[in-house]
Amino acid sequence: MDADLSPGSGLSSSRRWSILAGVYAFGCATLTATLLSNVLGVFAEVIGLPAALSMPLLASPALVAGAAIWWAIVERRGAYTYLAGAAFGLLTALATGAAWTVRFVSIWSVEMLAAGPVPLLVGVVLGATALAGTLVGVPFAYVRRRGASRSNSPTTANSL
Repeated sequence: MDADLSPGSGLSSSRRWSILAGVYAFGCATLTATLLSNVLGVFAEVIGLPAALSMPLLASPALVAGAAIWWAIVERRGAYTYLAGAAFGLLTALATGAAWTVRFVSIWSVEMLAAGPVPLLVGVVLGATALAGTLVGVPFAYVRRRGASRSNSPTTANSL
């Protein structure tokens, strides 16, 4: 598999990798939301999400945020580093959490966000997702680095 992923699609390599990063971020966010479902289930119920689809719906902003952030941090600059991968994961997780925090505030107001244990719950969830995001961004950066190094190397009998 080369760095272009699917050369016949008409998209540039950077765009394909950015879309793939968004899909990867969505998958990781869905897994993280499922692991945090005890806390996030209550949150989903409070903001009116259907129970059956609440975890994938909570992860859905990561699809768009992941693609945009990967393009901005990694592809646009050509920075295929582990630090850029970790920053991608962290910023994608925080953007996803921020999107749902804004949704919560739009329904319940800022006063409700500051009431009782809500700030602690928001902090725990954002902290856990930020840590998870940082950790899952590094393997994707590894895959991208390998793809970039293989596409830049000359073709030899061993690389075919």
